[in-house]
Amino acid sequence: MAQNIELSLLLADYHRTRPILNGEIKAQGVELTLHRAETGVACMRPVYEEYDIAEMSLSWYVMARSRNEPVVALPIFPLRMQIHPYIFCSPASGIERPEDLKGKKIGMDQYRLTVGLWARGILQEHYGVRPEDCHWFTNEPESPDAGFQLPANVELTCAQESTEAMLLRGELDALIPPNIVPSFRKQDPRIRRVFKDIRATVNDYFHHTRIFPITHTLVVREELFEKQPWLVASLLEAFNEAEELCRKSYAYAKRSAFPSAVLILEEEEEVFGKNPWQHGLTPENQVVLEKFVQYANEQGYIPNRPALSELFAPIGN
Repeated sequence: MAQNIELSLLLADYHRTRPILNGEIKAQGVELTLHRAETGVACMRPVYEEYDIAEMSLSWYVMARSRNEPVVALPIFPLRMQIHPYIFCSPASGIERPEDLKGKKIGMDQYRLTVGLWARGILQEHYGVRPEDCHWFTNEPESPDAGFQLPANVELTCAQESTEAMLLRGELDALIPPNIVPSFRKQDPRIRRVFKDIRATVNDYFHHTRIFPITHTLVVREELFEKQPWLVASLLEAFNEAEELCRKSYAYAKRSAFPSAVLILEEEEEVFGKNPWQHGLTPENQVVLEKFVQYANEQGYIPNRPALSELFAPIGN
């Protein structure tokens, strides 16, 4: 293995990545120049052109890979999201169940975002709501560098204003944002979740599918991987160690600010297992990633369904 090569890393600050960002965990053979990613950076530009190693939107990555851009993903997944809690509606919309989203006006930041890909896939597969059944509205135009082409049968209007505000004014029926919007946090009566018993919905979805949706991966420039294939194993080990430290910190539940933290941790482990954030192409992660590739192909992000071995770098020595 090569020793002490200097590389830049762009990574968001999550509890599970903080041991890397604060230098507590180091990747063997690498001196990392660390850059903390601001919210949304991984989704809005081709970060692999700026950094040696970078956290990146999974949907943007698979499109770039399908175009043979010189980037390859490592089987490291810094961010996952339960999708159902991010699907909102107006109480005045007449939406009482997810099937009622058919024919409705739905707002998003950008149509191509990974959270939207997962949401549309779930709505189509489990509730019969196809993307073309709805009229989509976005805050802003699609990022041109992403290379996403809207399917011809999908109706989209670029409103170029806050879709949250449009929902609150009654101009939209539903909203799928990448983050929980301020109006919901403030308990504004003009917005609620589509899924009324959200905890039961999330638990039931995982129970039946074993899917905890992956939204971000770690990428490197292909040239760097070809020269230093051992980097995959080194970084995977570092991220696994960071994840283990994170989980160990939760073992002392009184450290958390949640009043019933000890119960929350027990309940989460009972439903999702001891390590739902695991990295690597494990059998569990392959189920998630193959479903993602299916949805990406069905929604026009990629022209075919590549094998996972074509998308993720092998673990070398």
